[in-house]
Amino acid sequence: MGFSTRRLKTLRRKRDRLPIGTIVDSAGHTYAAGDGHPYEMSGGVREAGKSLDSSLPPTLPALPSDVSTRITMAGSGTQDDLVVYRLNSWRNLVKEYTTYFEAFASAQKAAKKALDKAVDNFNVPLQTDHCFAGVERNGVLQLSTQLRNVHQMYSTQHIRLIQHTESNTLEQLEALRSEVKDCTKEYIDHMNPIYKRLRKQAKTVEEYKYKLSRVVEAYNKRHRSQDAWLVLQQVRRELSRQAELENSLVKAMRAEHQRLLRWEASLSERFRDIVASTMVCERDSLQTTLGSIGNCLGFLDHFDTAAESRSFDQHFGSVLHAPMGLSGNSSLADYDFMHKDSEAAAVLLEGWLERESGMIKKYHNEYAVLTQQGYLHCFADQKDLLERNPEISFHLADCSVMPLDDVRSFTVTINDKKLGRSKYVFRCAEPSITDHWVNAISSVISKPQVPELHIVGGTLRDSQAAMDAAAAAAGAPNSLPTASGAPMHELAAQNSAEDNQQQSKRLSESSNAAGERKLEEITPPASEKSPLASPTTDGKQDVAPASVAEETASNTHVADDEPANSPTFEQPTSTS
Repeated sequence: MGFSTRRLKTLRRKRDRLPIGTIVDSAGHTYAAGDGHPYEMSGGVREAGKSLDSSLPPTLPALPSDVSTRITMAGSGTQDDLVVYRLNSWRNLVKEYTTYFEAFASAQKAAKKALDKAVDNFNVPLQTDHCFAGVERNGVLQLSTQLRNVHQMYSTQHIRLIQHTESNTLEQLEALRSEVKDCTKEYIDHMNPIYKRLRKQAKTVEEYKYKLSRVVEAYNKRHRSQDAWLVLQQVRRELSRQAELENSLVKAMRAEHQRLLRWEASLSERFRDIVASTMVCERDSLQTTLGSIGNCLGFLDHFDTAAESRSFDQHFGSVLHAPMGLSGNSSLADYDFMHKDSEAAAVLLEGWLERESGMIKKYHNEYAVLTQQGYLHCFADQKDLLERNPEISFHLADCSVMPLDDVRSFTVTINDKKLGRSKYVFRCAEPSITDHWVNAISSVISKPQVPELHIVGGTLRDSQAAMDAAAAAAGAPNSLPTASGAPMHELAAQNSAEDNQQQSKRLSESSNAAGERKLEEITPPASEKSPLASPTTDGKQDVAPASVAEETASNTHVADDEPANSPTFEQPTSTS
């Protein structure tokens, strides 16, 4: 196979891949405006120096990227045909709308299912015991009935939309899609055979044109093997056939164009009616639902917000006013418990003291409590008695207490086997208060260093002013707690009564002691008294008369704590 033959086959293969318009142009045929060139089917007329894109109508919102190829292939009835592309676009559009409405129907089903589940789980009116007004009264339970009606209407409208979408919308869209597919097939069956015949005729014309060029070249080289006129006539005959086929293609394309215009207008109208019917159904559903919602809102506008609270208060207001039978005036004195008044938890003394502490040895006010078991507890404030534990506590079982030269101060020395010996200095407001604390602490230690004196229980004497000042500082006059648990005014009255009783006892003892001393001064000693019995010369005792003994006893006064000094005589013994 020579080079020229291979070159010819290569050119033919390239030519077969070209559009029919290019092949027709290469045949040297020219078209005038209005001759029915395929470009005119798209609304454009070819002119010298203008591109295809510049002749397109400006009303199209979007064009494919390969619009030039599709325009040149218009009327071919192939997949590259502009009309086939348009019909396929319609089919894809209808498919997308079908997919959307299928998803819409699925969403309506899911919404109905979820709504039905929510309503089923909405257990109002309450099936259990409750304290609300009945369903027949204007209250929260009757509101639940209105809410159920609204959601029941929602569920009904969901069913209506699902049925309309599945039975009308989707079926009609599927029918449109099938119609578009049939129309596409009809167009291809009509135009594609003409295009194939025209393409085949164009190839034949190209072959004769090539043959004519070979004959002309041979004539120029003085080779007259074949007549050039006869070949030229063959070319003209084939071109006439090609022109007839082209005219048939244009005529068929124009007829299809008019048919497609009418069909597409009908298609658009039906497509609009399908979507519109769905929207009308949805609008009607919403209007019905909005009517139900309006009824519920009307009920809410007249809803008595205080009805439930009034009804509940009428039945249970008295119970809530005194819950669990309590009056609201409870105090610590109202409670009774085991060992409330036990001697082991008794308080010997309590009151304000100043304790020396810190690196620079400053005095700090503290409220001290001395218990029966020998513990001294110090609080930062009196109100801390019932609020927190003491800041420091001392066990005075093994300690010593000693007043200082300052009559207001005293020291407490504690001997601890682990911590060693610790010394603490306390100061009182008055010397009398210091005596009370020293006596009270001495009464509880194991080895007292001072004589045990009478201990006056209760709070510090003469400390009412300090207590009133502390109560006033706390913002609650005479309401601060005490270690003994008794109210402050009762404790003060009790202390006053004890002080008066002790004072009366001391005065009585002092008067008795003075009378005894005076009687001792006027009574002679026992040695100077006349004896009740004296020995006789004969060894026998002489007994005094009873009157004398009684008189002697009446004039003799002996103290209760002193023994009687009566003389004792022994009987003499006889000798043989």
